[in-house]
Amino acid sequence: MPKADVELAVLSDLVERIFPPAVRCAIEPAAGGVSTPVYRIRRDSEVFYLRLAEDRDSSLAPEMYAHQYLHARGVKVPEVVHFEPFDERLERSIMVTAEIPGEPVGCRVVDEATTEILREAGRDLAAINAMIVQGFGWIRRDGHVSHLQGEHDSHRAFALEDIDEDLALLGQGPLAEAEINLIRDIIDRYGAWLDVEQAWLAHGDFDVSHIYQRDGRYTGIIDFGEIRGADRLYDLAHFNLHDGERLPRAVLPFLLQGYGDRAQLPPDHEQRINLLSLLIGVRALGRSRRRHPPNAYQVYLASAIRRAIAFLKR
Repeated sequence: MPKADVELAVLSDLVERIFPPAVRCAIEPAAGGVSTPVYRIRRDSEVFYLRLAEDRDSSLAPEMYAHQYLHARGVKVPEVVHFEPFDERLERSIMVTAEIPGEPVGCRVVDEATTEILREAGRDLAAINAMIVQGFGWIRRDGHVSHLQGEHDSHRAFALEDIDEDLALLGQGPLAEAEINLIRDIIDRYGAWLDVEQAWLAHGDFDVSHIYQRDGRYTGIIDFGEIRGADRLYDLAHFNLHDGERLPRAVLPFLLQGYGDRAQLPPDHEQRINLLSLLIGVRALGRSRRRHPPNAYQVYLASAIRRAIAFLKR
């Protein structure tokens, strides 16, 4: 029997143990789940999602902690309905969440309903980014959670991790040597902004694919598999980097309107967001160049990096 079938058989036993047996559940692999396996559970008209940790040494406890903290404060994120630190048969940490109904806002046209969805998402994002993290970078997944702990002591170490190697690689294409020099000049010019004292929770992969809506009404934000401690503007910067990738026009201003309802943005937030966008883009493009041959995503990232450079050169 193939491994996937074995896993589904074990998952079926697990689901029967979690949910009352009176109603039959159907289990199927779900789209997405790049870093961790995700399965959809259908139970009559209800839908749940079962996530497995990436490996036996990684715990979903920090993710569960973040979900519960945010959900208790009224943020529209998936509600955790079951968590196990370690399942012996699957040899993984597991978490089951309720569904955020609908589909991504990136599937819509940009109309009045879409802009209001983005404003509501901005309010929730501000609440997400107000959760304190100890340290910067990827959240440690060692299973012991009284708080969220990043892997770096300083924001500068996180923001500039592998920057020299990335720039050396990207200078061989798709970026020109002059563009690499401009990036170095920008980092020097705005370097003081990297000395951030407090880390805040970042979704880590925030874009229009993770903002959900149903029939033009905002329903919530999904997929916290890449949470990290970061500058409070990190998610806005990630969104800015990908703004226009799926929708035909930039929609960050609408997100910022909602964000500003809950959090005061600094007067120079546009420059700060673009600096972080630039650094996130360099890291993402460098990682993609190491793993994949040239592709359309790399072309997009290079253009987004150039857009950030142009903004910061003003």
